[in-house]
Amino acid sequence: MERYDVIVVGGGVMGCAATYQLAKRGRRVLLLEQFAINHDRGSSHGHSRIIRLAYSAPVYVQLAQAAYPLWRALEAESGTQLLLQTGGLDFALPGTPSFEATCASLAALDIGFEQLDHAALATRFPQFQLPDGMIGIYQAAGGLLNADHCVATLAARARRHGATICENTAAQQVIPAGAGVEVRTATETYQADRLIMTVGSWARPQLRQLGLDLPLRVTKEQVAYFAPLEPALFEPTRFPVFIHHMDERWSFYGFPIYGLPGIKIGRHMSGTEIEPASDDRDPVPERLAELRAYVAQFFPQAAGEVIFTQTCRYTSTPDEDFIIDRHPEYPQIVIGSPCSGHGFKFGVLIGKILADLAEHGTTDQPIAPFGIGRFA
Repeated sequence: MERYDVIVVGGGVMGCAATYQLAKRGRRVLLLEQFAINHDRGSSHGHSRIIRLAYSAPVYVQLAQAAYPLWRALEAESGTQLLLQTGGLDFALPGTPSFEATCASLAALDIGFEQLDHAALATRFPQFQLPDGMIGIYQAAGGLLNADHCVATLAARARRHGATICENTAAQQVIPAGAGVEVRTATETYQADRLIMTVGSWARPQLRQLGLDLPLRVTKEQVAYFAPLEPALFEPTRFPVFIHHMDERWSFYGFPIYGLPGIKIGRHMSGTEIEPASDDRDPVPERLAELRAYVAQFFPQAAGEVIFTQTCRYTSTPDEDFIIDRHPEYPQIVIGSPCSGHGFKFGVLIGKILADLAEHGTTDQPIAPFGIGRFA
């Protein structure tokens, strides 16, 4: 029976980042992933994810400030570009709560941003066709992460530092064993002093075997890529990542041309609920029609053919905040995510936090809002 310092279950961005951090620290670490690294059944795949400092909650601004240098350090170590800075644009009608809170959190933390009235938006970003009265803020640090490359790079560097990564190997049973853990797959049993669970949309059924039933909801979300009629207007140097705030839960977001010859558009929290074990990845016609109508209204010069659609999963807590904590009964087990559809940008940092919790039981990052106890 092989024994490790730490076993990580789940090889999305959080699990690969935790494995990378532990291996880099010289720990003997095993990562078990039920599919292949970079599979498309979860929440970490795709061409791009937004990274930004513009957040409505100050704690996420602080975490983003800590994540940026870690992504840059990973780029330097691997020789791979992962983060493309495009600037970030948030816009809304005055008084929209999430937009106003974003402005307030940036101001409170003394992070520079530009305020744009409707005329300034039209002059600066003529690609947008915004209704009268719309206002915006521009924050220069906004950009995108190459999601597939981020996960692949974290896994590759983890292996380079000595980690063992077993793909297509599901953890069928996790058993606390004294002060350590035992993990059983279909063919092997492994032991470790510590365990990190980063299983995304499979968190609820996996954690039930450890006596936790967390109120997690899994939804199938969808994005689409539209071929612009004038592609030059939508290159990363001219078209920023953006978030259109509509109310507390409803927003659209988008990306410049990157990875595919089209702009990527999605609507946050618009998906239908699915079972964690569901393998339904088919696009939903109603969601596609909604995205098409949005592009036609707000970006008529980008309203060309749909060149690609893709689904992913959100695994959301009721308050849409993360879960980063040790198991309340088995402190040797650390639980990371679910991230409620806004976690990828923090992946490299959350991996470090999870490694800290596994090794030392503490972290210097502000994770108090993410405790399991809030669901008691």
